Amino acid sequence: MCGLLARLWQQLQIDFIFVYDQDIQAIAYAGIIPREDAGVYLTAKQGKAQCFVSRNYKLIRVLVEQTQEFECLTPREFLQKYAQKF
Repeated sequence: MCGLLARLWQQLQIDFIFVYDQDIQAIAYAGIIPREDAGVYLTAKQGKAQCFVSRNYKLIRVLVEQTQEFECLTPREFLQKYAQKF
């Protein structure tokens, strides 16, 4: 597993994303994304994420059903789909 993670990190492009409090509050107020996940969602959105991986099934379901902005996978689904590429 460690070899897989090392290869995965080598493939990733990592950026610093700053999310403003007022943006988090606006997303939370809109009521689409669960309030406690608004910052996570905005980080992925502003970072132009292509794939969102989380064990938070409620958040994944909301992102898939409501926004459809990212490919949303659980860690197991991610490994099943992408492990052979690394």
